[in-house]
Amino acid sequence: MSKLPIDVPKEKLQQIRIDMFRKVQREKRAKKRIVSVAIASLFCLSLLFSIRVSPTIASHIAKIPGFEALVLAVGRDKGIKDIVDSDYYEEINVKQSKNGLSLTLQGVIGDNTGLVLYYDADATFDMSKLHLEKVQLFQGDEEIKGGGSFTNKQSSQTPFSSSVNYSFSEPFAYTSKNFKVVFHFYEKDKGNIEITIPFSLQNEIAKEKIITANRTVDVNGQKFTITQIRRSPLRTAIDIELDKANTMQILEFEDIAVETENGERREGIKYGLSLGGDIRDGKFTLKLQSNYFHDSDSLKILIGAVHAVPKGEDFIEVDFGTKEVLTKPDYLDWDIFVTQQGVAVAAKKWDDRTRHSFLNNAVKADGSKLKYTSGSFSDDEQYLYATENFENYDGKAKIYLNYYFNPIGKNIELNIPMQ
Repeated sequence: MSKLPIDVPKEKLQQIRIDMFRKVQREKRAKKRIVSVAIASLFCLSLLFSIRVSPTIASHIAKIPGFEALVLAVGRDKGIKDIVDSDYYEEINVKQSKNGLSLTLQGVIGDNTGLVLYYDADATFDMSKLHLEKVQLFQGDEEIKGGGSFTNKQSSQTPFSSSVNYSFSEPFAYTSKNFKVVFHFYEKDKGNIEITIPFSLQNEIAKEKIITANRTVDVNGQKFTITQIRRSPLRTAIDIELDKANTMQILEFEDIAVETENGERREGIKYGLSLGGDIRDGKFTLKLQSNYFHDSDSLKILIGAVHAVPKGEDFIEVDFGTKEVLTKPDYLDWDIFVTQQGVAVAAKKWDDRTRHSFLNNAVKADGSKLKYTSGSFSDDEQYLYATENFENYDGKAKIYLNYYFNPIGKNIELNIPMQ
């Protein structure tokens, strides 16, 4: 079957990222809310427990302000479900309003790896053109650097429920339990709307559980070492080091999961940052759903596949000025097209995956980093489409592959003692 032509349909290449959270919001949200936020908060935890019993009940609860974002998180992440079951989720229920926009900070989950803030919004005006531009989080008077991830635009005109996720590369020190979050919204008619919500944590912060592993794995001559496993309520982190003598650049550990003795399985984080650090630096962290509240004598690490390509043949070169692909590896069978300020890819599907980021790490001709700004993804029956966008730049750049389907090893299992 012949490849797609270079002029991949523009609407496919430019389609914005649509994640599961927004999809469920659009399909499930009722036009009218029949239960007030105040009533919802009174029954929050008791109703959440019914999610485990009845998905139907969960879908109805998700339509109540203040529940939707948390219910969605519980449904897609077993670690969040454990947090709710173990009473580690902390209800805040603080409301602030400005210029016709009302925000309620419903609750928080915090540990030394991150903070997740769940909130809902309502307004006296049509919110379909409301954008969340920025979120600032302060501990005491000091701003927490790094920024949180969030959905910046909702597709509905009705009240919505969402979350802000802060992921820390280094263990976070709770020197104070007094915080404030500042939401920066923009609406065409209202202009800038800034809402500040102070809150305090009451719960003790759970301590990280660290397991020293030091297990080296050889996959067709390419070695990596699992140095340690760190478990917190929000995620399980697997620290990995690549052997410097490897002749291939490992790009991805696919379908990685951990499994306890009783068969309790936790997979990679699908809706959020799943990789800590840069795999090309040789030291990085894979983040999985947490099994913090489950104890066992051993832990099994499962790796579906390890993908790698030859070192020195793991990048393409483009010229953003002439919009040309200058060089690419001989094995790379993608259609690649240089856009105004990005690179568009059409790659043949290899499984039922519906989207993938292929090229998001770039350097300019002078060796300085070319900043990645955004990505858009779509697919059809035969191809995956991705457009990776970078900061304004009209020169030559080297863009490294962060994924290519080339498994050098499959179905790897490692048993790690927990003590």
